[in-house]
Amino acid sequence: MRAGKGYALGAVEKGGDANVAKKRKMTEKQRAFCRFYAEGFAPREAAEKAGYRNARTEGWRLMQKEYIQKRIQRLERLPLEAAGEDGEPAEKEEILCFLTEVMRDNEEADLKTRMKAAELLGKRESLFQKEKEAEEGCRVVIVDDIP
Repeated sequence: MRAGKGYALGAVEKGGDANVAKKRKMTEKQRAFCRFYAEGFAPREAAEKAGYRNARTEGWRLMQKEYIQKRIQRLERLPLEAAGEDGEPAEKEEILCFLTEVMRDNEEADLKTRMKAAELLGKRESLFQKEKEAEEGCRVVIVDDIP
């Protein structure tokens, strides 16, 4: 977190309601703003680089939004290696495609690597859990009505 800039990133942790978990769809400009701010630019500079016309007010307005602050905090915690070329972490679909590609790669990947990719894909799809078919749909009822 930045000290001395006057922007309270800690306000999310103090005043945020843990029970409210709305998933917001951020625009490309908002994601770019968060990425530039996390890289160390001031809010006005980050808003300019993200493409906002009125950068001073937009930068200030964006810093007031809780979901923007959370995104910035997450980006600041990410190691640089975990982010892609665009500075964003990999999405679920990208990870699944990568694991599938590694699992099917007969030429370059060794067997151990391919097996680990298959295991991770199997765990994600819950392929290794025992099914409880007998317990779910069947009930045994014993009636003692013999005279």
